[in-house]
Amino acid sequence: MTATSEIPALSADPANRSAAPSDSPFAPQNPAAPSPGDPTSSLESLAPSESQPADVPGNRSFVITWLLSMLFGVLGLDRFYTGRYLTGALKLLSLGGLGIWWLIDLGIVLAGGLRYRREPLRGYAQDKEIAWIATGFTLIVAYSMQVDELVTTLLGSLF
Repeated sequence: MTATSEIPALSADPANRSAAPSDSPFAPQNPAAPSPGDPTSSLESLAPSESQPADVPGNRSFVITWLLSMLFGVLGLDRFYTGRYLTGALKLLSLGGLGIWWLIDLGIVLAGGLRYRREPLRGYAQDKEIAWIATGFTLIVAYSMQVDELVTTLLGSLF
């Protein structure tokens, strides 16, 4: 005898309710009432169902795309990774649009707009909050360390 069989089942019809336990041979049988493990129960039927799973095995990883976009986005590696070779080459030649294209692409990746073969990146739903927090933290630390002035000084010394 399991724990669920000890609890009497209530039927959906108020006229058919009785005090007899559900495992009793005299208990009214209601085939229309879903059992708790039945996928057609009322709570489980309210859950959103996705017609196509986002975690397709051949799809690109959101975490890798995000890291490539954040660390090497100026070189267009995030675009190359997701199969956008022409825009990746343009981003490489323009050095990420002098940083503007890099920031825009980082926002697109974090918002889930960058896709691979018209499908969302694998793991976006699970890892998007961590990516947003880590990106914000990285930008705050970089600004406090005055990385922008360091990069400007380095570029000035090269040219």
